Amino acid sequence: MRITFDLATSGGSQTVDLPDDVVLALYDGLTNSPHVTDPKAEDFDELLASTSLLSRLITHLTLSRERHIAAADATSPHANRRAIGIAAAMQPSQLGVVLERNGRPRNRKA
Repeated sequence: MRITFDLATSGGSQTVDLPDDVVLALYDGLTNSPHVTDPKAEDFDELLASTSLLSRLITHLTLSRERHIAAADATSPHANRRAIGIAAAMQPSQLGVVLERNGRPRNRKA
């Protein structure tokens, strides 16, 4: 399936071809669907390619989420870390690790 992204930052658009299973997973994730669709592909190589693509996407999104968390924390010395943790679906201890890994203090009192 082909997806076109209109990129506001560059003023252009990019088109990517993705397996249907990846498109469905991406769409369900973006629309906060309560269910996870089972793969439609049955061929081993197709399933392996989709798995690899999903793994790279998850890794990239995880790093992007961490940078967004750190940026939100950096907006103010009084940024609401509880709200950041809720938005990131993280426990306070996990949030502290992410903040520290991204150059932010784990504990503001230190």
